[in-house]
Parts: sequence; structure tokens; C-alpha cells
Amino acid sequence: MNNLRFNKYGIIIFLLILFVTTNVFSKSLLQEDKKINEFASTLKQKVLLNNNQEAAIIGILSELQKNISSTPENKSDFVKDAQSKVEKLLDNKQKMKYDIIKNDIWKKIL
Repeated sequence: MNNLRFNKYGIIIFLLILFVTTNVFSKSLLQEDKKINEFASTLKQKVLLNNNQEAAIIGILSELQKNISSTPENKSDFVKDAQSKVEKLLDNKQKMKYDIIKNDIWKKIL
């Protein structure tokens, strides 16, 4: 009888721990997605991106986050690569505006 009670409590505790860890993990993923979308939105407003450029930048930033989470020791290389990819998407007018805000905007995402 006591064994059965301990098993019930063990299962309940395990399920609570599983729920809490899943919840924390999903919140961190949502925060990363929110940062990426805010970054793209800010760039769209300040640099006047079109929808295709915005979608491409969201893809670049998502890839950046995956790369950083898999191998954090190469973070600076990944960031430089992402910055160059973003700059390649921009035309000359957009690059001039981007150069003014790029240091501040990249601090927000990292």
C-alpha cells in the first residue's frame, strides 16, 4: 500500500518537473523568436526593407541563433557571417541607413 502511494507521488513529481522544464524551454524559444521579429521589424522601419528582405533577414537570424546555440565558442564568427549576409541583401541607400544603426541594433539581438 505504501509502495503504491510512493509510486503515485513519484509520478506526480516527475510530471510536474517535466511540465515546468517544458514550459521554461518554450518560453526561452519564444523570447528568441520575439527578438528576431523585433530586429527585423526595426530594420524594416529604419532601413525600409521590402517583405522579401524582411523574410530573408528573419531566416538569417534564425540560422544565427541555431548556430550559436550549437557551438557558442564560434559566436563572433557566426555574427560576422550573419552581418555580411544582411548587408548583401541591402541596396546602396539601405546600406547607408544600416551603417548608422547597425551597432545598436546588433546589440539588441545578442
